[in-house]
Amino acid sequence: MLNLKRTTSFQRALKHQGLTLTFVLFALISNLISTESAQAQGVPDKALPAIDFSHAGYGGGGIAIPNVPAVISVNPTGGDDTHLLQAAIDYVGGLPVQEDGFRGAVQLKEGQFHVAGQLRVNKSGIVLRGSSNKETTIQATGKSRHALLSIGQAEKPVVSEPVQVTDQVVKAGSETLTLKTVSGLSKGDKVVITRPSTKEWITALGMDTLKGVFPDLRFHWPAGSRDLVWDREIVAVNPAQKQITLDAPVTTALEARYGGGTVAKVTSNEPDSHIGVENLIIESTFDPANPKDEEHAWFGVVLDNVEDAWVRGVTARHFVSSAVQAGPRARQVTVENCRSEKPVSEIGGYRRQSFLIEGQQVLVQHCTADEGVNDFAIGFTASGPNVFLTCTATNAQGASGSYESWSSGTLYENVKIEGAALRLTYDVDRAQAGGWTAANAIIWNCKAEEIVATGPEGAPVVVVSAPESLYEKQLIAKLGKQALAAMEPVTVYPQTLASNVKEFKAQDIPAGVAASESKKEVQPLNIVNGRFVIGGKAVWGGAVNDAWWLGQTSPNNALNAGRSVSRFVPGRVGPGLTEDLQELAAQVTNQRTPFYQSGPAIWYDRRRDDHSIIRRSGGNVWAAFYELPWARSGQGSAWDGLSRYDLTKYNPWYFSRMKDFASLSDQNGIVLYHHLYNNHNLLETAAHWIDFPWRPANNINETGLIEPSLESRDRIHVANQFYDATNPKLRELHRNYIFHVLDQLASFENIIFGLSFQYSGPFKFQKFFIQTVAEWEKKKNRQVRLVLDTSKNVTDAVLADPELAKQVAVVDMRYWHYLPDGSLWAPEGGQNLAFREMHPKEFGDPTTPEQVYRQVREYKNLYPDKAIVAWHSGVGPVPALMAGGAQVLMQNPTAGHGQGRSVDRTPLDLFVQEHLANSLMYMLPKDGVLVNGQQNWVLADDAFKTVLLYSLSGPEIKFAQKLKQKNFNGTWFNPETGESRSATLPALFKKGTVIQKPDNTNWLLLLRSGSEKELSSKR
Repeated sequence: MLNLKRTTSFQRALKHQGLTLTFVLFALISNLISTESAQAQGVPDKALPAIDFSHAGYGGGGIAIPNVPAVISVNPTGGDDTHLLQAAIDYVGGLPVQEDGFRGAVQLKEGQFHVAGQLRVNKSGIVLRGSSNKETTIQATGKSRHALLSIGQAEKPVVSEPVQVTDQVVKAGSETLTLKTVSGLSKGDKVVITRPSTKEWITALGMDTLKGVFPDLRFHWPAGSRDLVWDREIVAVNPAQKQITLDAPVTTALEARYGGGTVAKVTSNEPDSHIGVENLIIESTFDPANPKDEEHAWFGVVLDNVEDAWVRGVTARHFVSSAVQAGPRARQVTVENCRSEKPVSEIGGYRRQSFLIEGQQVLVQHCTADEGVNDFAIGFTASGPNVFLTCTATNAQGASGSYESWSSGTLYENVKIEGAALRLTYDVDRAQAGGWTAANAIIWNCKAEEIVATGPEGAPVVVVSAPESLYEKQLIAKLGKQALAAMEPVTVYPQTLASNVKEFKAQDIPAGVAASESKKEVQPLNIVNGRFVIGGKAVWGGAVNDAWWLGQTSPNNALNAGRSVSRFVPGRVGPGLTEDLQELAAQVTNQRTPFYQSGPAIWYDRRRDDHSIIRRSGGNVWAAFYELPWARSGQGSAWDGLSRYDLTKYNPWYFSRMKDFASLSDQNGIVLYHHLYNNHNLLETAAHWIDFPWRPANNINETGLIEPSLESRDRIHVANQFYDATNPKLRELHRNYIFHVLDQLASFENIIFGLSFQYSGPFKFQKFFIQTVAEWEKKKNRQVRLVLDTSKNVTDAVLADPELAKQVAVVDMRYWHYLPDGSLWAPEGGQNLAFREMHPKEFGDPTTPEQVYRQVREYKNLYPDKAIVAWHSGVGPVPALMAGGAQVLMQNPTAGHGQGRSVDRTPLDLFVQEHLANSLMYMLPKDGVLVNGQQNWVLADDAFKTVLLYSLSGPEIKFAQKLKQKNFNGTWFNPETGESRSATLPALFKKGTVIQKPDNTNWLLLLRSGSEKELSSKR
């Protein structure tokens, strides 16, 4: 008989997504019948995935963890021990590696070590050991979310060109592969095997057919998103058969019809090895007033890009997420005799995953966890084989098992989950909408409140009750009975007397180690004649806009959702994930897009991407998470299932990230716009409002806001209610928030503050915002720059008031323009409607170059010292440039995502950056220089030493007046194609002088007066 609980839970998940009955029966028959036969008949090998799980663990399984002698000892100081401990680790890292692969152990003496930063063990052969797991404690202090201990290299191995596997099928469990060529491969080589996740394979699994709103972004697997990667060593090469034999099996079949697989030799940057952490208590400080505080360390020990490592005898307390996390490139790792207890966090997704395994050949044995949500978790594309052996979860707050998609080759043996389920199954709810979460997995002699086991066709998940141990049986078959003794957990760890080893003290820290990292010199922003100037050069070019919804956790596809300073994917750093801010700033600089626009996201939880308005029954939130400026209170339940917000307190992680990026913007010459609100929350579909922290249902504060009617597909219009400074409760909350933002960020040089892009709210609140900023400036004796990014009527009202106008540095005119017939398209603010609700197109109809030029010139003439920003309106960037604009918006910033792989760059940007950086800030529109001034425009400095001409029509440019300078050098530039060519010029430019254009298209002509040496110095 089928287990009714397993069957019905799977059916419910499929029915919820609209899958067909045929698909339901296909999955159930092909997998659950094999599961039941395994239970009914004992242990028939043919019903089990043919994977040897004994390869999991230190040394590849069956190898005793060595006792490594200490070479130094360290005593706690009572203060911050970060630099002392790191220097001690680095000292041992500088010692020679012995024949056994180790340099020595750092022996931590009794007491409590305080670590405000992070400890990194990124050299092979180092062991970090406490004197006793009851006497030595390392405490993570502060509000950082990183891991207390990071083990392994920061970078992945570098590999050669991949070689294709030529077998039609390599079965799961196989250790032999046939290749197109084995040339250059030898026994002992490290290799990387990759199984691609092709569209054909994804379609065969049905993982591109789920229905719903934005299903392709929530449920569908993009090609390349679930690649499996195995790090292996070659143990034999057969040149005649073009075959290699690996030291451990693959765990999912490589099939030619689905792209097969590749093998690549590691050429450099091999993973660190022979690293251990043992005999310690590790813990995190937290806010005792908030039982769900998450502004502290999320991880205890994280291992990645490492092999032959261990964590044993470690007790972890108070961490948000994991006591131990083994990352995707952690291999041959043992986690033994460890305990996770007293976690402090919300009860929700990515929290309390006490032992999270995303790697390969990882053995977690004799470990316990209390009050976790997913205590023994197998993670995203964990390539295996991995084993959880004789582990127990008590007071479980959620099911253990597979999390996200396609963990492969996992054995749960003698695992007990008290109070919750054990799940390796198809899941579109709990596990990040992972779909098929587990493949070729076995649940062996386990106990849980419920066991849910479902695998896809050809990659079963099997439940077995048997009198023997599968892991021990396989280990004996591989190494003999003596291997069992090697696997016995150690409870007494080697101690080294202080008299036998040197004590490492603060005076032993090398000079400069404790000093803070040097920062690059700040390049402050100035606005000169309405142009942005940094480092004496005009800033011109494209922008990167923060994503503020959508996201993926697959490193291969995450960048599709764009970049974001405030997006958080726990434990994953990289483009489109939790951004490495230094890398992000470097990319913005290197790709020559000098503007960055940031601000709050629309919602925290990716589940809301479906635009539903349902209240979530629990905190099973999906990453990527978009952190918001306001802090959770730890009280009650907001509509996303986590605790409600406290609008009087602010998210330290959000502002820490913004401060770090603002500092990097100063150092890298980036113009950073920061908007305080997201106007999207207040208008259009009700889903925009449903999780908003200021919605009364989502916070613990008295705001005075009244909840609008919320029905399915309702639209909401609460902007004027929210932006109401006459409401005393709201006014105080807004004022305090504005002050906090300025307190945190206004000390940086290159930041420009805005109320909200897409701001279509009332003039009165824009006035309140500007006056509040002025109040802060007076109190702090510091000036800040503001951008007006709103409707024309609100913009004009602000600029008509001298006191308000002097606060404004930038006028962003994207929300109005002249239409081709000369009439004005300008939706009014304060109508309680979004701009796109007032017009079927987000920025109005396309217009003509002449009308864009007209629009920018009008405001340039009125406000020459303010930077004018314009939307391109379908005509490109040249008209706004020639009219004196400081920036042209070419990318739609209202989409909230999608700028991860595309670069906002036009040919004109590079031309301006290379030829006009030294002079653009002194070049103003000049009238009367050319005939037909409506279609022939001029930018020039007052002395006419640098002149830029643009002709919209005709084969020639004709001068209406004489130019002051002589000896011009000329360059033609086509802004559409990027073509440059030298111009043949007359000796003098008199009235009536005619210059023939290269052709009848629209060309720019740059004239520069002076010697070649002088011109070169200006470039």
